[in-house]
Amino acid sequence: MASAQLVRAISQKLQELFDDLINHKVKEFKVMNEELLPDGLKPHTRSICWLAEQVILQNTKKNQDAYGLTRFEYPDSDIAPWDVRFRVAGIDDSKDIYVNIKVSDATRPVRRNDIASVKTLLNFFRNTNDPIIFFVVFKLRFNNVRIVFEAPTIVRFYPWIREFVVNPRNEHIQAIYEVPIVEQSLDAFIALLKEKAEDKGLNIP
Repeated sequence: MASAQLVRAISQKLQELFDDLINHKVKEFKVMNEELLPDGLKPHTRSICWLAEQVILQNTKKNQDAYGLTRFEYPDSDIAPWDVRFRVAGIDDSKDIYVNIKVSDATRPVRRNDIASVKTLLNFFRNTNDPIIFFVVFKLRFNNVRIVFEAPTIVRFYPWIREFVVNPRNEHIQAIYEVPIVEQSLDAFIALLKEKAEDKGLNIP
């Protein structure tokens, strides 16, 4: 697995990159014409999630040169555990960095959320050489027919998360997005994940 020093450096870079994106590049976006929604858009994060993700991803790609990103790619499948991968100049441009984008309503109380499918994530670790995968949470607010992003973003390296649970109903890891971290090895995380999954009755190969 990547060294702790490298993970910390990448985490800081992602934090700076995505905070800059929503502070200076795409602070907000308009969903539709106000005349079609005279009462404004009712807050419903799930209905706007995909649009927000597209705004984030496409504007990251648009500004990739300014952010020092190379080999910018989207996954072939929409069920992949990541939404984009790229390399970062000046850190270790031989390493692919995988990022899973999450969107959250800034006005809602802190609660557990699905952050990854257990089996999909384990398959990713099994099939990817030296994987470096993060999830990044973007908070937003509804303002009439506009969506407004709020900094700071939340950046977490999957193998370092702790205090998570496994939901046996949908077989997903659940945690608060602000989940605390512990600098542990990938093997230690996988062992813990499998233990939690098997305790819930999941059949983990």
